[in-house]
Amino acid sequence: MLLLFELSGEHATMPVSELRGIMDAENIEGNEIYHNNRIAIFEVDGKVERIAERVAMSHSINEVIAAGSEKEIENAIKRISMEGSFKIEVLNLDKRIDSKKLKNKMGEKISKATGCKVNVKNPENLIKIYSYKNLYLTRELFKIDRHQFEERKGKPFELPITLHPRLARAMVNIARVKKSSIVVDPFCGTGTILIEAGLIGARVLGIEAKKWIADGCKENMEHFGIDAEIYNEDMRNADLRADAIVTDFPYGRASYVGEEIKKLYREAFKKFDEWLSHGYIMAGIANRQLINIGKEFFDLLEIHPYRVHKSLTRFFCLFKK
Repeated sequence: MLLLFELSGEHATMPVSELRGIMDAENIEGNEIYHNNRIAIFEVDGKVERIAERVAMSHSINEVIAAGSEKEIENAIKRISMEGSFKIEVLNLDKRIDSKKLKNKMGEKISKATGCKVNVKNPENLIKIYSYKNLYLTRELFKIDRHQFEERKGKPFELPITLHPRLARAMVNIARVKKSSIVVDPFCGTGTILIEAGLIGARVLGIEAKKWIADGCKENMEHFGIDAEIYNEDMRNADLRADAIVTDFPYGRASYVGEEIKKLYREAFKKFDEWLSHGYIMAGIANRQLINIGKEFFDLLEIHPYRVHKSLTRFFCLFKK
């Protein structure tokens, strides 16, 4: 099935990387045809609903009926098979067409070809035309519930600097986390990453050096019904096994890389090497210089710069052992 993913556009590279990660984790055959920062097109074999359950940085998943010029779309509509009412939307991503004119024109042609009636409020079929260099005639299969991530921002225990749940879920997906795999966050804080990993079915384990934060993390796990193991200790003393490591390293002063922070990173990556027999590490890193420490232990596959605010950019890096 040819699918068009409407990407969120909130980041230049993470949304499509997330899709690749989900397909790898779920053993879904996915042939990437094309992507930009707004859409991604994949030929996908099965389990589309599982992608919809996991994905965070996409708005919708749509079946591609036809692609090409306006004339080619019109010809495809003549052969379209559809039952029930429909609504048509035009997403003019490259601002090169008259959206209203195209919407009315194609809506009339679909009604004529299928005999189906328009129902704007409660349609049985949502037909979407995307304009980005080409036109893509699609039928929406899944609308992604992105509001759920906003709802999970409100935890019983919070800290001023906390990952957004949507970013945490994307990190988990990019790390190829499988259902029932053991995911470790060695700097778990409030537990945002653990919550998102737990909600897709992973077994989660967190380490937090400060007791009051570890206690707060446990409270959050209970609130969201996540069966997690939370340890109050220095992660450099922990002895455990992991299938994947997903974490956001402590910030410190992101603009300054001193010996103490280098020592922490080196000891942490050394521990990751002990914990993993093979697998992926997705880590938020405070400074480009520190990425090289991870490369001493693992293969660096991806770097996603992520601007937090004017003076702070994090680097979300995917490593593999």
